Amino acid sequence: MQPTSTPPSGEDSLLLTRRSLLRLGVVGTVALTSTSMVATLSGCSSRQEAAAQGFTFLRDADVSLFRALIPIVLGDVVKTGDSHYQGLQTHVLKNIDGALANLGKPAQGELLKLFDLLHLRATRWLTTGVWANWNDASADDLRSFLKRWQGSSVGPFNAGYRVLTKLVVVSYYSLHESWRFSGYPGPLPSLYQAANA
Repeated sequence: MQPTSTPPSGEDSLLLTRRSLLRLGVVGTVALTSTSMVATLSGCSSRQEAAAQGFTFLRDADVSLFRALIPIVLGDVVKTGDSHYQGLQTHVLKNIDGALANLGKPAQGELLKLFDLLHLRATRWLTTGVWANWNDASADDLRSFLKRWQGSSVGPFNAGYRVLTKLVVVSYYSLHESWRFSGYPGPLPSLYQAANA
């Protein structure tokens, strides 16, 4: 019997949509279950993992994640080859750390779940398409991941995109050092003095 080239009927299209949704649900369930199982089997929870040296909240893996994301999120705003970039990146990381350390425990717990999902290789690959560790991920892979989550119809992915990018952007633009990179001349002296009087 010859295969037909006619487009699927409305019912078939609906079936394909249902299959896609079911597949996504299965992938999400596997990803979340894997993270939970690994945390349970390892005998330590995210909350008990020590913060990275010099940080209050961010763990070593979290720092690696943001180090990878900072140049991608900020794009042409920063020049990674600039001699001041490493210092600037450290200040952005410190701002992110400070912002997260000052959140309430429930919000911190949700962020730790997001970070854990992104650190475990299997769940990272399933949810972002990035197999390599964040330190080794290519710029194209990172851009694809952010674009995928930005346009996702899955609420947690879309929310995750907003959280990750806003943390980087707000932490960068709150730095005095960022002004020369962005072309911002700084506040008017009179406003600056009034705000700091």
